[in-house]
Amino acid sequence: IEEQITELEQGTTTADPTTPGNNSEAASPFRNFSGQDFDGNSVDESLFSGNAVTVVNFWFTGCKPCVAELSMLNELNNTLKAMGGEVIGINTETFDNNEAAMKEADAVLDISIDSASDAGKYASDIMAFPTTILVDRNGNIVGDPILGGIDNQDNYDSLMQQIQSVIDADSANQ
Repeated sequence: IEEQITELEQGTTTADPTTPGNNSEAASPFRNFSGQDFDGNSVDESLFSGNAVTVVNFWFTGCKPCVAELSMLNELNNTLKAMGGEVIGINTETFDNNEAAMKEADAVLDISIDSASDAGKYASDIMAFPTTILVDRNGNIVGDPILGGIDNQDNYDSLMQQIQSVIDADSANQ
């Protein structure tokens, strides 16, 4: 532990590529993404390739701030579709197709993933809910995670600024 503290103080630690907030392209848990939407359709990383930006929101039904922001996420999804993006929700209670949790969860915007997948491991390390991240069309996490609901104006403004940056970078690369 003392060595880890020294490394932290000296800034010499090496980042774990699976921890939230690390946006290394090589380590993105969304490069080999797979899951299932609530209609039973399989989804994979191609979900991201059609969008300049995909907003991925990790939440669960017992989280009051998560539920409180659902209407804003739905509005954001409608706005993003016009901008070349999309919002998807990953309800962490529905890992591994947990049917009881899936029945309880609001089916809007949701995908169930395998807890053993890279995305599942990433989500399992999230300590604050809701957490919202941005994924580019190549499956790379971009920008910084937004911790807390986007019904908070500062969080919403930060998210929109990051979304616009990703869309601008995507347009420049086209």
